[in-house]
Amino acid sequence: MSAPSHLCRLAAALLLPCLLGGANRTAISDEPTIRRTEFGVPHIEATTFRGLGIGLGFAQAEDYQERVVISLLRAKGYMGRTFGKDSMESDFAAMRIHARVQQTYHLLDADTRAMYDGFAEGVNRYITANRGTLPAWAQPVFHGHDVAAGDIGTANTTAARNLVLRWLRRDSLARVTPPEHDASREEPDIAARPILGSDADVGSNAWALAPSRTTSGRAILLRNPHLNWNAGYWEAHVTLPGKLDFYGDFRIGSAFSVVGGFNAQLGWATTNNATDLDEVYELALDATQPDHYLFDGTSVPVRYDDVAVVSRDGDSLRTTTRRYATTPLGPVIHRSHDKLYIVRAGPEGEYRAGAQFLAMMRAQSLKEWKQALAMRARATSNLTYADRAGNILTIWMATIPRLPHPSGHDSVPIPARTSADIWTRLITLDSLPQTQNPPGGYVHNENDAPHFANLRALLDTARYPDNVERGELRLRSQLALQLIANTRKFSLEDVVRQKHSMRMLLADRVKPELLAAVKRSPVATDSTAMLAVAILAAWNNSVAPTSRGGVLFETFWRRYLLQARDSAFAEKWSWARLTQTPRGLGQPEKAVDALLWAMNETTRKFGRPDVAWGDVHRVRRGGVDVPVGGCSGALGCFRVLTYEEQADGKRAANSGDGWVLAVEFGPRTPRAYSILAYGQSTDPKSPHHADQAAMFARGEFKPVRFTAKDVIAHTIRQYTPSP
Repeated sequence: MSAPSHLCRLAAALLLPCLLGGANRTAISDEPTIRRTEFGVPHIEATTFRGLGIGLGFAQAEDYQERVVISLLRAKGYMGRTFGKDSMESDFAAMRIHARVQQTYHLLDADTRAMYDGFAEGVNRYITANRGTLPAWAQPVFHGHDVAAGDIGTANTTAARNLVLRWLRRDSLARVTPPEHDASREEPDIAARPILGSDADVGSNAWALAPSRTTSGRAILLRNPHLNWNAGYWEAHVTLPGKLDFYGDFRIGSAFSVVGGFNAQLGWATTNNATDLDEVYELALDATQPDHYLFDGTSVPVRYDDVAVVSRDGDSLRTTTRRYATTPLGPVIHRSHDKLYIVRAGPEGEYRAGAQFLAMMRAQSLKEWKQALAMRARATSNLTYADRAGNILTIWMATIPRLPHPSGHDSVPIPARTSADIWTRLITLDSLPQTQNPPGGYVHNENDAPHFANLRALLDTARYPDNVERGELRLRSQLALQLIANTRKFSLEDVVRQKHSMRMLLADRVKPELLAAVKRSPVATDSTAMLAVAILAAWNNSVAPTSRGGVLFETFWRRYLLQARDSAFAEKWSWARLTQTPRGLGQPEKAVDALLWAMNETTRKFGRPDVAWGDVHRVRRGGVDVPVGGCSGALGCFRVLTYEEQADGKRAANSGDGWVLAVEFGPRTPRAYSILAYGQSTDPKSPHHADQAAMFARGEFKPVRFTAKDVIAHTIRQYTPSP
């Protein structure tokens, strides 16, 4: 290149940004490309992390509209300001969280901050571009702090306060001094809980199979979360060439939140675990000084934080201030005449959850992925992992304290007089329950305790502190083990088929004794009893849509449980027979009565006692109304679905299986299938509101578009978010 030519090009390069202006220069460099493939999945490509965030925020808002805006308003502490004083309750907690964001945002790595900033900008862009269709209250007021606020760890003060109040009532402690201006002493609000059905399964299934257990010789991962169908799982693919290429689920209103998925090298699934992340401590108040407590031989003042929240009152704004008591040991949750109660929580104040997820998404090996976990910024979840190198792993993750005392669990405050009485460290990552590359070539979790991840490598509960989860191996997990704890080799398609097993394991465990109990009962020759025996004897213990007998059995079991309660089984679950129990009927006479009642009830509600499962249980979404198989994990189903009874007597699926992913890690690129029962969009007018519903009901998956070639070949819409 000649010198004059080089100088001309250099001058042009320097001049062009000046002509465009600084704001446009940033926008151009950050502009993402969004490609929607045939089921509306957004594949977002950008040259910066800020650009990825813009694409995520804009695409989420396209699909979930006002819900994304409201989630950020709640995180910003603007609910009262936007909707009035009746909506401001959550703003007080939000403002306290925002104070933590302001303390820590600059400590995050630049890429994480860029994703947060970009996500807020993407939502702002969507609001600006759709003012004509969005409500007037939706305004482009968001910034990265509002998105990051959703990832700040907090103590569960409501649960801790309830613990203290129960304990005080139970032990009849005397006089409780009424508060004056301390909001931390208020009676707790009872949070509304979603209605998921009487035996809802809020959790997940997850499997990982080693190369030795697959027909291809490649590791396979199954991710199968169970939550209400309004939980907001949202499928997306984000690509920043050379830095990130990740496909998975993103929760609505966040750049990270709860994600599971895969890159070319590895992937992971999350399942809910039962964690004990905090301790409630009882401190002695100093009788000689108001608002002081005694600790380490010193009188220490209680600190107060005043939190101001602005709310709308007609056409004007008003400010309400509350005072919250706190200590360096943790927030104050209650006070009696001589005691102060505080909660000390592992997640409290943690601000790096987004950074940890980004590091996990970018990891290229098990070592790098574990380094991301070592941040300990994600408070909970069992993680099930598989990678291209053939590693499989489950790890029970929790920011759980290393206690210097027996755990109070959820019932007893622990007296604390000195620093030696309280916890100061977390249990290390290496000390958490985990199973890596075990014999048999599989690991699994269905929300049970972590000790059962592999039957040939059971973990000894005695190795772990008493605040690490314990529990039995429930029926759903036992069915999972029957499906994979064997010597069979599976293809990716086999895993998809196994995931849709329609067996109800509970029927295997109690139906033989139920039929025997009817036959030896005084009503054995009664026509109703004989018909019941005939229906259940012919039933294949399945909840497939065409099966007959499942509705009758489920109706019987619910009735029987109400009567038999804790003595429903003849043999309860035990470690000695962990995959054969519970089983049998503890009260056969009540079981017979319950079955006769169920015959009449099923006939009354559905016209016949042997009604097909799919005639009653449906997937209803948009214009789709089709039969579906699946039942509660409490009945021993692996394909978990719970239902809401509707006006016509049918039961519509509303919880359980919703988003499911199965991925095989190939030598160059992964191969994967997924399904999202409730579609990419909540908008009934969207073509992607119900386009997966019938497939889901049939047990079919769609192929995941991961490679650039595949994405481009199946793109139905390509665009850049409106600036």
